[in-house]
Amino acid sequence: GYTSVWENVGAIRNRGVEFTLEPQILHGGSLQWDANFNLAFNRNEVMELYDDQPITSGNKRIDLGHDMDEYYMRIWAGVNPENGHPLWERVIENPDGSESIELTNDWNEATLQWTGETSEPTFIGGWLNPFRYNNFTLRANIHFVQGVYLYHGSRTTFDSDGAYPTFNNMNLADGWSRWENPGDVATHPQPVHGGNRLSNRASTRYLEDASYIRLRNVSLSYRIPQSIANQLRMDNARVYISADNVFTITEWSGMDPESAGLYPVTRKMMFGVNFEF
Repeated sequence: GYTSVWENVGAIRNRGVEFTLEPQILHGGSLQWDANFNLAFNRNEVMELYDDQPITSGNKRIDLGHDMDEYYMRIWAGVNPENGHPLWERVIENPDGSESIELTNDWNEATLQWTGETSEPTFIGGWLNPFRYNNFTLRANIHFVQGVYLYHGSRTTFDSDGAYPTFNNMNLADGWSRWENPGDVATHPQPVHGGNRLSNRASTRYLEDASYIRLRNVSLSYRIPQSIANQLRMDNARVYISADNVFTITEWSGMDPESAGLYPVTRKMMFGVNFEF
């Protein structure tokens, strides 16, 4: 009664390097500044497959010699400035065995090919900075991801050039423009009721750089002087204010590059008092 069976039919090699630095930048007197910086790189390569046959799944393809997270899809070539039609790449095999690329406004004629982008980051890292001055402590935790590409599938519905008239369309992001008149050099095709030549079908048009820098947490705390804590019969007492996911710098056009199109990471503010007896 089963239609498929999972089997381990390949091998993947991962190679990476991780760096960690923990310098004591400033120590002495009432001011202290420590830091923790980490940076990690990883690369994977498909080494073996059953009968050397590639496995295509969605917009990705697992093939020998490639990153297992590399995208394999039609490559978007922009908008025809003469008529506002969408354009894709079509690979042509020449008689001498070489290949050349021409542009087509027919999505079905466009060639599935490797894009060179993957959903595996080029590197990830973080930077934690604790500052201490007398009884005050300020901590800032910065996280960053570089070189990761994600397919923004929601845009196929909400950025579809009129393919779905009953859906609201997203506002164009900064730097994007809509074709209106012959000669316009635009990022988006002419909107047409019912769609413009399948312009919203899967292609690198919706493949976006989801790199980001995020202030993941910042907190400020005050340690009540020990003499006062002793009078209150406590070993230690501290009050603090903390904020999570304060801001994010990214070119991703969706809500949150870290959640990849799902619910965004929430922003939180916390106030607290900590007593130790």
